[in-house]
Amino acid sequence: MFIEKGKTVFSGKARVYARNRPSYPAALLDWLKNHADLTSVADIGAGTGIFTACLVPECGKLIAIEPNPDMRAAFEEFLPGIRCLAASAEDTGLSDHSLSLVVAAQAFHWFNDQRFRQECRRILQPNGKLAIIWNNRPRQGIGTAYDAVLRKFCPDFRTGHVGKRSVDEGDRFLRESYFREVEFFSCPNPVVCDENQFIGDKLSRSYALTSASLDYPDFVTALRSVFHEYERAGQVTEEYQSVIYLGTF
Repeated sequence: MFIEKGKTVFSGKARVYARNRPSYPAALLDWLKNHADLTSVADIGAGTGIFTACLVPECGKLIAIEPNPDMRAAFEEFLPGIRCLAASAEDTGLSDHSLSLVVAAQAFHWFNDQRFRQECRRILQPNGKLAIIWNNRPRQGIGTAYDAVLRKFCPDFRTGHVGKRSVDEGDRFLRESYFREVEFFSCPNPVVCDENQFIGDKLSRSYALTSASLDYPDFVTALRSVFHEYERAGQVTEEYQSVIYLGTF
């Protein structure tokens, strides 16, 4: 179910996604550079290229994989110099043992775990690694407030990994089951945004209502109310936490 839904769920949301989703902190990129070989990298499920853009200054060879046409079009507009293939995480079409690192940023929960692992084993070099990365949303303060709005208006809203696993279950799965060996790094990623950025980020989520929904106006109004409850001088700060699991098979 998740693998097919993940290919289509962001259709029509690519522009708002590209404009408003948070990027990643320098500390995470520094840690990755010190723990992985960035000579030849594939960003799988690259979306609109937010994490790919972070990799551009650091990599030798860089290629992206994105199955959704809307997301891929936004990627190509944002990063015209980076090749982005229309393929899936489970069947990338990349050459055998051609990569030193595979990256999945904010995307792994949409993949078929076992088929993706098989594909990584095929395309990674013998000492290659897989980096699974998330920007975890805040769960206190403003995060609690807008979670309440999402629960009220969005039938598909799930915490954790799109309902596939809770955050804690996902952590145990990656540490204990998925990798042969794994390293973990976490760092704060405070995101300061104005009202339009705050609303846009929430509208870019897979579970968010679209303008076709009868409840859409009330949904947006409720999100605006959360923003105004927490804003200071026209801005709010969302305390994201960026995490990375870097493993071998």
